[in-house]
Amino acid sequence: MADFSLTPKEQELYERAMEFARNEIVPRAIELDNANEIPMDICQKAYEAGFMNLHIPKEAGGPHKTLFEETLIYEAIGYGDAGVATSINVNNLAFAPLVIGATIEQLQKYVKPLVTGKKVKFGAFCLTEREAGSDASATKTTAVKEGDEWVINGTKCWITNAPVADLFTVFTQTEPGSGYKGMAVFMVPKKAGVKIGHIENKIGQRASQQSEVIFENVHVPEDCLVGQVGRGFHLAMMTLDKTRTGIASIATGVCQRAVDEASRFAITRIAFGKPIFHNQGISFMLADMAARAHTARLATRHAAWLADNNMKNLSIDSAIAKLLASDYAMQNTTDAIQIMGGYGYAVEYGLGTMFRGAKLLQIYEGTNQIQRVVIANELLKRAKTLDTGFSLKYPGVNAPDHSSRQL
Repeated sequence: MADFSLTPKEQELYERAMEFARNEIVPRAIELDNANEIPMDICQKAYEAGFMNLHIPKEAGGPHKTLFEETLIYEAIGYGDAGVATSINVNNLAFAPLVIGATIEQLQKYVKPLVTGKKVKFGAFCLTEREAGSDASATKTTAVKEGDEWVINGTKCWITNAPVADLFTVFTQTEPGSGYKGMAVFMVPKKAGVKIGHIENKIGQRASQQSEVIFENVHVPEDCLVGQVGRGFHLAMMTLDKTRTGIASIATGVCQRAVDEASRFAITRIAFGKPIFHNQGISFMLADMAARAHTARLATRHAAWLADNNMKNLSIDSAIAKLLASDYAMQNTTDAIQIMGGYGYAVEYGLGTMFRGAKLLQIYEGTNQIQRVVIANELLKRAKTLDTGFSLKYPGVNAPDHSSRQL
């Protein structure tokens, strides 16, 4: 049976990450949002603290943390700021297809140098294109075999950490027009000739950067191919099934931060002769916010536990965690601003940064509409094999087809 209470080791890890967030991120969150760039100094400290590259196996120089342990770290970092958390977390996304599909020899050659040096290094997950966002199988970036090399051409967009990345995990089409069946994924070093295009100017999570990545006749050797040709789409979906849990963790941190900020304000703000916390309208809002944070945390840790224990059908559980946690982060930050009134709306109190950061959590790594598609598809599969034990016949089921009868 699953037990989500933390072991002493896990509790220490969570508290250490929370201390990092409170000391290094929270005091600078507004400043970092205004700067609109990746906070390299904080990322360096996170790297030195062991909060990055968590899933890399030890044979390739990583700490090989469980996904459950990852949720503890990224909930804490998300508590500090969602944008900073995205910058720190995205190496997990970039390297996940490689951990799943590459050989240890490939990881040792291409990934180990990035995760074992003294200076923080980044990877970038290159799936999205202008006409292939939610529909990942519509990717048009091509990889063509020429002798013992592959030649890659195309443009990716909205690629997190691309401006500072040294290794790009690139999803390509080897047989144009074949959809997901022709997809393949490659490890592409920046030095192979990768170019950075337009850097997006976002309304939130401005402590992370997303940009175009341009491949113009970029040549890579055969050993840059991850797995087999035709397995690219499968690797992408397996990756997202796990990394959505990381986004849910960040969102859970935002949820909890909103509860804490609004609660602290409500016990100090006096109206009608008493702290506004004692007004039932406010206390009930805070109770609902706390319930959302609690539910997000449980859904996230449950999805991580399933992954760590090699359970099947992870798609629905990670999708539910991402959907709930990010929707709740948006609602909690909205309610926190409402409780704090003018103070919540003022820039210097930081709720605006949290609110705008929460919005992106509902969009990236699969919009929440796509999460609902994933959940519904899994429900449809289950419904077709479900035996409830009842023998009642439902109206319209197996009934004669009268659709063409004229009245």
